[in-house]
Amino acid sequence: MAIDGSERSFAASSYLGKVFSKQAQIVLFHVMSEAPEAFKDASADPITEKENYPLSVWKTDQEETIQEFMTMACDILIASGFPKEAISAKTQILRSGVARDILNESQRNYDILVVGRTGISKIEYITLGSVASKLVDLVVHPPIIVVGENTESKKIIIAIDGSAGSMKAVRCAGALLDPAACEILLCHVIRPLSVQQMSAKILFGPKHETDWIASNQRRIVPVINKAKRHLTEAGFSEEQISSEILTQQTSRAAAIVKAATKGGYDTIVFGRQGLTSVQEFKIGRVSRKILQYAYRPTLWIVG
Repeated sequence: MAIDGSERSFAASSYLGKVFSKQAQIVLFHVMSEAPEAFKDASADPITEKENYPLSVWKTDQEETIQEFMTMACDILIASGFPKEAISAKTQILRSGVARDILNESQRNYDILVVGRTGISKIEYITLGSVASKLVDLVVHPPIIVVGENTESKKIIIAIDGSAGSMKAVRCAGALLDPAACEILLCHVIRPLSVQQMSAKILFGPKHETDWIASNQRRIVPVINKAKRHLTEAGFSEEQISSEILTQQTSRAAAIVKAATKGGYDTIVFGRQGLTSVQEFKIGRVSRKILQYAYRPTLWIVG
């Protein structure tokens, strides 16, 4: 879990405490700069050279502050039920950049990367911070969790489309979620044939649409049943798992976000790429739209 001492860092700690299995091991990771960020904004000259500033005092103060919020994050996790020995802290001096350093650390045999949607330099009109945005584009594996504003609910919605990515999302949720605490909805969206109809002439009538919906339901129901079996094998009871097939929706991403909002699901889990994946893009069209639309829930992007 990448933390920077922001409010979202502590929200992420609280979120993991609510929904994660207590069998998990958590590393709190922070990238520390040896000088204020503003030094990158100016070229060196006799007035702005670093030697003219009390950087050693600044660095010591930063180290003390980091230790304080590492301890606070650790205390939140312990209070939620994690054993103390399951939590460790790691601070690294800035090397290639905050996002790149987090990316490099995440490649060292971690199962999941957790970041806040916005960090310590939060700007009101930006709903996805620069570090989180870069990591979403860069990190294909491990899966990445972007913690949003809503972290109270233990209700999880998993987007199912029959792709390998959506089944990976199911397996990831089954491995990491606490079966004793969470409720899961498996959600599939069927768009109508006429969703991109631009001609004045109606090509697809009611029978076409009915047949189309029935055909898609026959295809996706076995996939949903397979997902349910996997989750029950992971420890969830049948009562904790429900499913919903949404029809007549013009946007799959918007329909999923709307279903999550309506049902009080504060976490949306989805595959990085869906059925129409394009190899050149590291995140699919629907997944990208969910990331844009759903700025309050926590999002799991599973590659």
